[in-house]
Amino acid sequence: MKKPNRLLTFINGLLGWAWAYESAEEVREVIAEKCFNTLADRAATHTRGADKLTDSYAFQPGLVTLHDELHDTWHYLVALKARARSLGYGTLAEHLDDAADSTRDILQAVATAAESTIPTPAIPASK
Repeated sequence: MKKPNRLLTFINGLLGWAWAYESAEEVREVIAEKCFNTLADRAATHTRGADKLTDSYAFQPGLVTLHDELHDTWHYLVALKARARSLGYGTLAEHLDDAADSTRDILQAVATAAESTIPTPAIPASK
C-alpha cells in the first residue's frame, strides 16, 4: 500500500486535501493499522482511568463527555449521509445511515448509563 510521506501529508493538510486510498483492501488495512497499533496503550489508559473511580457519581463526567462526543459524531454521520445522497452515492449513504442509527442507539445507552450513576433510594420491604 502506498502511503504519503509526512511532508506531503503536511502540505496537503495546509491545502485542505486528504489522502484517499484506491481499494477497499487499503482502507481495511489502514483502519486496522490505526486501531491495533494503539490498542494496548488505549486499553491501559482507559483501565487506569476507570480504576480511579470510587463511586457512581465519579462516572458522570466521563459519561457526559462521551455523550457529547458521540452526539457530535452522530451529526457528522448525518451530514456525510446527506452529502453522499446528494452526490448519488446510494450505497455509501445507506452505510452512513446505518452508522448514524447505531451511534444514536449508543447515545441513548450512554445517556441511560449516565442517569444511572445517581443512586436510587432504598425501598423499604413491605410487610
